[in-house]
Amino acid sequence: MNKEIITERLVLRPWRESDAEALYKYAKDPAIGPVAGWPPHTSVADSLEIIRTVFAAPETYAVVLKATDEPVGSVGIMFGDGLHSAEMQAGEAEIGYWIGVPYWGQGLIPEAVRCLLRRCFEDLGVTAVWCGYYDGNTKSRRVMEKCGFRFHHTEEGKTSPLGDVRTEHFMRMTKEEWESAQHISIRLLTEQDIPEMRELFRATVLTVNSKDYTKEEVEDWASCGDSIEHWKELFAKNNYIGALDEQGGIIGFSSMNTEGYLHSMFVHKDWQHKGVASLLLSEVEKMAHGYGVYKISVEVSITARPFFEKHGHKMVKEQKAKANRLYLTNYVMKKELNY
Repeated sequence: MNKEIITERLVLRPWRESDAEALYKYAKDPAIGPVAGWPPHTSVADSLEIIRTVFAAPETYAVVLKATDEPVGSVGIMFGDGLHSAEMQAGEAEIGYWIGVPYWGQGLIPEAVRCLLRRCFEDLGVTAVWCGYYDGNTKSRRVMEKCGFRFHHTEEGKTSPLGDVRTEHFMRMTKEEWESAQHISIRLLTEQDIPEMRELFRATVLTVNSKDYTKEEVEDWASCGDSIEHWKELFAKNNYIGALDEQGGIIGFSSMNTEGYLHSMFVHKDWQHKGVASLLLSEVEKMAHGYGVYKISVEVSITARPFFEKHGHKMVKEQKAKANRLYLTNYVMKKELNY
């Protein structure tokens, strides 16, 4: 029997036959099922049959609003061959989800998915969790990004449950990545943080970026952070946030201005590939939302380009941009935000 899980705004509980009418109300919408590969529900009786069969599987939960006690979506943990990806190993699981259109953009599904991640890693002994989405399903991808999943691979020529052939993208989170993220906090940075930011910036450029740039280039780039006055000028133009470890040390930072220009994204060399950049990117996108911005622009290094591409940014052009004395190759990229 599934346990009942309580969040700030939700109750995640097993589906009941009495939920059939509410399920049909939302699952009949053609904007919900087909993009995920399943057909809209055709009647209350159809929804009742789904509750008795598909939703009777272990670890399948109705997403119930505390405020109304109404089921408005579904989330679940699946094992075995449910993901249909050759990459999935024993001891790993998949999380699936959907929510009714009136509740899109409110952060309810990320709230539910985070709880299921905790259940997977703390209660069920799962070593890694997967999520898959079909090409074009940007809303589903955004949920994964907000929850800290990292892009893993793409599979083409996949036949969906509806019978059509699609491209499917897979994202993944390991238990180690999840545990690391539990100890990371985010806060606004101030000019008092500049000394620590300078050290992080210099160490990151000289080590992480050295695989894509020459020794002379990274040294020139790193020297851009030497001037305290330059940092103060940047703080006057951009709003900075930092990711902090358990001791409060800065392990990464990013920044954005009110026009939607993402100025910086640097993660400490010892915290690479642990979800820090994804967390920071999610936070600056929230900042953009707060500014009423629907398009983010950014200039990224050769090293950072794959990360931004995996998070939905499209390259506009390659260019040579001046660091301190030298001109280094980077890329202008943009991303349309879907709220």
